[in-house]
Amino acid sequence: MNTNRRKITLFSTYKISFLSLLVLTVCFSSKAFASDFKPMKTEELLLSYIENDSELKNLIIAAEKTQLSYDSTQIDNGFDISLSSGNISISTKDGGTKISAKPSVTASLPQYQNLNLSAGADVGSDGVKNTKLSVGVDILSENAANREISLLKAERNLLESKRKIQNQAIAAESAFYNELKSLLSSTTSLIQAQLSLYSDTIDFESVKAKGYNKTSSTYVMAEMKVKSDEHKVESGKRSLVHDYVVFYKKCGYDISIDANQDFTKLVPSDIPLVQALNISDFAQDDYSTVEAAKWNYKINSMQRSAKRFVTLSANAGYTFNNTIGGSSTGYDTLDAGLSSKIGGLSLGAGINIPVAADAGPSFNLSFSVSPNAFRKTSIDSKVNDLNEKQDLLSIESAITAYETAVVDTQQKLEDILWEKNSNQETYKMYAAAEKNMAGWYKQGIISESQYLSSKVNAQLYEIKLVINAIDLIVYNNNVKKMFVDRNLEN
Repeated sequence: MNTNRRKITLFSTYKISFLSLLVLTVCFSSKAFASDFKPMKTEELLLSYIENDSELKNLIIAAEKTQLSYDSTQIDNGFDISLSSGNISISTKDGGTKISAKPSVTASLPQYQNLNLSAGADVGSDGVKNTKLSVGVDILSENAANREISLLKAERNLLESKRKIQNQAIAAESAFYNELKSLLSSTTSLIQAQLSLYSDTIDFESVKAKGYNKTSSTYVMAEMKVKSDEHKVESGKRSLVHDYVVFYKKCGYDISIDANQDFTKLVPSDIPLVQALNISDFAQDDYSTVEAAKWNYKINSMQRSAKRFVTLSANAGYTFNNTIGGSSTGYDTLDAGLSSKIGGLSLGAGINIPVAADAGPSFNLSFSVSPNAFRKTSIDSKVNDLNEKQDLLSIESAITAYETAVVDTQQKLEDILWEKNSNQETYKMYAAAEKNMAGWYKQGIISESQYLSSKVNAQLYEIKLVINAIDLIVYNNNVKKMFVDRNLEN
């Protein structure tokens, strides 16, 4: 009986000293061997991470190209002027030289019914003939509508390039926090593995203290548990070292860290606490899919309406010294003309009225017809009707997607908040227990393993609260990406 009591006393003494050593060297990383690495501020890492995002850099360059394309479209659809020398011919005959040219200047203003002004003349050695001033304008035309559509598409491309940059910046922030969350999750796994090693080592020492033979199944199983736990701990440390080095590299920093690092000290304490966004506060029309579907319907409707069955344009001018029909004697004329297209029928008419001359007016007429164009008109109309139905269906599908997203997102928020509240309550419980058990342990009321268990659990739930804060940031970012930012339209 005395012998057994002595064994128990010896084991208890050994157990306490062993636990102290284990806590210092295995579970919480010895200060004597800990790495000197200190984590940077989360905000600094985040900014560097976003700045180093290659996709974001690419989108910024793409946006600059889109801006140049937009500027080019504005030039193409704005005031234009062109100067031309025309064909210049030089001929020699009978020892003389004859020079002729047809210079001209043309100015156009597409924004005013495709208004265009032109002037030209036949210039030669024998003087200037056929000097003509003219003005043309569209009365019924597709040009004005097509110009507006072209500008709207260019503006849309520019707006979408801005949105892509904004969304990628948000996505990069989410990616940053997800990687940080992964590091914290790995840290909790390491702590749990260390706790298992701690517990299994105590059990193994108990088996050895009880005198079990090394070849016995009880001894072998206990030893295998410890070795398995040691492998998990070392593997977890090596993985964390690798993951932290890679994470900081993505942030633009080269760090040196080793497996003796106390990874619990790398848990950030400066994660911003954000207020959860309510998806119901956002307008349905701002849901990106709905907004895109409605814009497509608008622009496609404009394109369908721009196509005219009947077009009409007019021109008028004044010609000085007009040599109509190749006459050597020229006279001034007032000129006017109309051109029209009705389906597949093209018509043209013009008149030249002499000013202060005995000659009568001259007329010119033209027409052409394409029967197939008439046949295709009805087909095009039916296609337009079907396209409109598809556009409207796209809007309905987008609205359905919005309604589904609202339900899913609200449920996701409820889950995050529930988990946050649950972790807060559990953390408070373990923190209070740790505080009480610390005193009880000093008084010898409870064992060291009981105290350390409450301490580690409090630490685990403290990390889980940090993960909850990250989840809320990522949730908010996901909500932001679902909707367009109207401020970018200004």
